[in-house]
Amino acid sequence: MIPDYVILDVNMIAKLPPKIIAATGVDALAHVVECFTSKKATILSDTYAKEGACKIFHNIRKAYNNADDLEAKAEMMLGAFYGGVAISGTTAVHALSYPLGGKYHIAHGVSNAILFAYVMEFNKDGCKDRLAMLCDAVYPELAVKSIDEKADYIIKEIADIVKDTNIPTSLEEFGVKPDDLVQAGSQQTRLLVNNCKELSLDDIRYIYKKVM
Repeated sequence: MIPDYVILDVNMIAKLPPKIIAATGVDALAHVVECFTSKKATILSDTYAKEGACKIFHNIRKAYNNADDLEAKAEMMLGAFYGGVAISGTTAVHALSYPLGGKYHIAHGVSNAILFAYVMEFNKDGCKDRLAMLCDAVYPELAVKSIDEKADYIIKEIADIVKDTNIPTSLEEFGVKPDDLVQAGSQQTRLLVNNCKELSLDDIRYIYKKVM
């Protein structure tokens, strides 16, 4: 189903609890970063992903920390919408998060947030040029930095946002066992084929163990 119109009304999320702002906001951030580094990225998806990333990176902390900052919330809403338009194909973050929701009933945004920085760190050598391009779009003041430095900055910002919005950073509190997840994660081929690097069973196990 494709709607004829989409209405983005910030008043609909004016009273949204901070933890929901955090989880849904990081999920939207995963959409734009994953799609920008996806094998299926296009010129069109890149345009929306970069704009969405600018809005989310610069506003998620404001929206989380200040319930009355409707300007930041409106920017988050627009950034999330751009992330939806940009979806050419999410990658390993979403792929590995799905079993966490299905088996352990962890909220989708939370499971994405826990895995996000670790997956991007694993992917870095396969997409550092793209991460650097995203950094140029979001933080133009860092344009003089090297490609590696800019890629690292984006990954660090992802990790810092998760911490700053008080989303859990470990699966340990949920009673998750990595060996329960590896096979299920490897079966998410619809998304894993979009990832810039191929993941073996050992790679998937390594990522899950990083967040224990």
